[in-house]
Amino acid sequence: MEKLFLVALLITFLFSVIKLLETKYLEKKWKPLKFVIRDALIVFSSCVVGLIVFFSINGTLTDFFNVVTNNKVINPAATQIFTDEPGF
Repeated sequence: MEKLFLVALLITFLFSVIKLLETKYLEKKWKPLKFVIRDALIVFSSCVVGLIVFFSINGTLTDFFNVVTNNKVINPAATQIFTDEPGF
């Protein structure tokens, strides 16, 4: 669960930095900081809710990053190997 909040905080931090750079260089007019904080809180809550829904449907953070990085990794803990006689 703490990894979920870490990912959400990272996304929120990157959003805030990009938003501040946008107001400084592109718009060349500073917005009040309360609007940037409000937008950051909206992004954080959206990330947390989205990640909770994703993980409750799909699985673990490792599975999430395997999808993001396009990795084809088999989870060895879930892999079952039968070394005995078949039961049929």
